[in-house]
Amino acid sequence: MSEQKTKRVYHPWAVGISAVIVAFLITTISVVVYISNQDYDLVTQNYYEKDLGYQKEIDTRKRTDALTEKPRLELDRDAKVCNVAFPAREDYSGIAGEVVFYRISDAARDLRHPLALGAEGRQYISVSGLQAGQWIAKLRWTENGDEYYLEERMYLE
Repeated sequence: MSEQKTKRVYHPWAVGISAVIVAFLITTISVVVYISNQDYDLVTQNYYEKDLGYQKEIDTRKRTDALTEKPRLELDRDAKVCNVAFPAREDYSGIAGEVVFYRISDAARDLRHPLALGAEGRQYISVSGLQAGQWIAKLRWTENGDEYYLEERMYLE
């Protein structure tokens, strides 16, 4: 019997497939690590607790829709001021609440102001420090024991 030496055969396609698999695994692991380190803001903090009381929110919005005259949230871009204007009445002392400037993309930038109406039923809130982009101004107030809610989308430049 003759001894035959087996010659090792080199397959370049096998090396290519191995390189592609290794590159795919490295890319996948990198993407997973990157995504897991991102900070994602929920729509609101305590989302589940707020969801449980959503019927109260629906009733508040219906009550606001039933008003004949609603307060206005107007943005004066030149003066960089948000004007909160309530309908004319004799006394504004029974109105309490707050205005929240809600940043959709970053909850850390939300800004809260207590509602402090002047004698003419207006409040001016400076928005000069707010980042350009889309904001939602949320007005929540209580009057005569009833709670009301109004919101307006604003685009700051």
